Amino acid sequence: MRLGAEIAGRFRLVKGPLRGGTGEVWLADDRELGRRVALKRALLGDDSTTAFDRLRAEARALARFSHPHVVTLYDAVRVRARGRSTSWLVMEYVPGGSLESWPAVSPEVAARIGAQIAGALAALHAAGIVHCDIKPGNIVVTENGTAKLTDFGAAYRFGGRETVTSNGAVSHTPAFAAPEVVRGRPEPASDVFSLGATVRALVMGGPPHQGADEPGPPRQGADEPGADEPPAEAGPLDEVLEALSRPDPADRPDAAEAARLLDAVAGTAEPELPVHAVVTVTEEDTRSKPEERPRGLTWAAVAAFATHRPRLLLAGAAVAALVAALPFTPFLAEGEDKDPSPARPASVIGDPRTAEPCALVSAEAFGRYGETELDRDYGNFDRCDVIVSSGDENVVDVKVNLNSGPGPEQAVVARTVGRIRLVAERPEDDECERTLLLPAPDGATNVTVTARQTEKGPAPLCAIADTAADGAARVLDRGPLPRRTPPLPARSLAHQDACALLGARALDVVPGIDASDPDIGFGGWDCQWHSTTRDLQVKLRFDRGQPLGAADGRPTRLGGRRAFVQPDGEGDGTCLVRVVHRSYADQNGEDAIEMLFLVVQGSAETRTQCSMATRLANSAAGALPRP
Repeated sequence: MRLGAEIAGRFRLVKGPLRGGTGEVWLADDRELGRRVALKRALLGDDSTTAFDRLRAEARALARFSHPHVVTLYDAVRVRARGRSTSWLVMEYVPGGSLESWPAVSPEVAARIGAQIAGALAALHAAGIVHCDIKPGNIVVTENGTAKLTDFGAAYRFGGRETVTSNGAVSHTPAFAAPEVVRGRPEPASDVFSLGATVRALVMGGPPHQGADEPGPPRQGADEPGADEPPAEAGPLDEVLEALSRPDPADRPDAAEAARLLDAVAGTAEPELPVHAVVTVTEEDTRSKPEERPRGLTWAAVAAFATHRPRLLLAGAAVAALVAALPFTPFLAEGEDKDPSPARPASVIGDPRTAEPCALVSAEAFGRYGETELDRDYGNFDRCDVIVSSGDENVVDVKVNLNSGPGPEQAVVARTVGRIRLVAERPEDDECERTLLLPAPDGATNVTVTARQTEKGPAPLCAIADTAADGAARVLDRGPLPRRTPPLPARSLAHQDACALLGARALDVVPGIDASDPDIGFGGWDCQWHSTTRDLQVKLRFDRGQPLGAADGRPTRLGGRRAFVQPDGEGDGTCLVRVVHRSYADQNGEDAIEMLFLVVQGSAETRTQCSMATRLANSAAGALPRP
């Protein structure tokens, strides 16, 4: 099978198509994005521009909801050829399969998976969405053990917001549904109940306890035997599962608190994929008897799944339902010819949210330049610093940054280290920078290394930058980049999406802002919007540093949190607002904070900028879960 000529220029077919009631799903290589994707042809029933505009608007809205534990929608594409239009959705491909067929796991591993999904639920609930169908079959796992939530076909908006799916009875899976979902009244606490049932199922190696008269966990109240008691196998999860499974939704913890409780039980445990989780179908497998084939989802199984999802993507009415309908299971075609192309290189960076930037730099490498100290707790989560101090109080900050984007447009490669190309930027008086360009499939990511003079001088800035760049390039060439150990806690801003914190309504305070087209930074931790009518822009990113005080601006409270408003805080023509999210102990045991860092910049007078910035920061802080 081949993709239609109208779209084959961008995509190279790997496997497919799978035909369902509303479209076709292909596994393809996206030449533009430089990654393997799930590609779905959507049958809108109306090929008008208006229908596609609705589809693309909703696709963009969902694409802006970026979370490390939610399967991602990348793009919506419309192509017109021979008088007909076709619409395509480009989505993340997760080859590890779902948790549905996993054997029983330890309480700690189940808690780690639960904590990851609870973090996703906290973000969804902040956006006004109840998933309504949390269960092992709707959680997929990447090759490195990162759990991701899929299937928003039953999703429901609350709080007076628009519905995600068409109006009608709330869809759910009885064995995992909360009592109020069965009654047709879902709320955020309903997902917490289902998460508890899911974690319980992972520990037990099968569905949770089922009542005699009805499939699923007993739902009649606390006086019913076993209504909210965890299984004996739960061990250290006993108290957590009891809290998540309480019949009254008001008595359950919210998703953010559930994440914290599960994270505490998980400790350093990380899930590992069972042998059958990622299946490669060979010619020999296709000739063997069915019972002799590897366990896992086959193409036929995926097709059967599709036929049971008849109500998806009706004229763009529910992109979330479409995204979850099919594409997040392994695309394995029984009897299909083996792909003749060479194996696709693995990503060096992997999941951006768990990549460890400090693995790229070693403080000991700069010993010949002076005393060194590795700083893990400064700035955004995409960076790591080494402070180099010489005897004459000369201080150089060596910063390594993971960035979105392919790097400088007119880069001249100075040298290569294995597969990594190094670009030497023209040095400045107090700064020298190097850029590392990565091979496919990480071509949309680059790494910058900057040596910056912070006190006195002079210092061999470019020699220091070259030392850092060469070391980082060697780490990347060996690949993959190590993960953060231990992972950042579930309550950390690292699990949030900066772009999702400010919607179109909030951004209306800035004239001409195009809310649908932000510039998204690495990991979703940095977001920028630009006005199309005035010289104004909004920047929102996450930051870490020392506790704030009077020198950081006028103190106030925004979204129930401590905040500081500082006119010209990022230079002339700016207003900076910092909002404290949480306090923690840094690597040296000293007080540190995570914060929102919001800047309005442009030609408006300072008072107007600070009014805009304060209102935006208040909206963003209000969208965050409680720390």
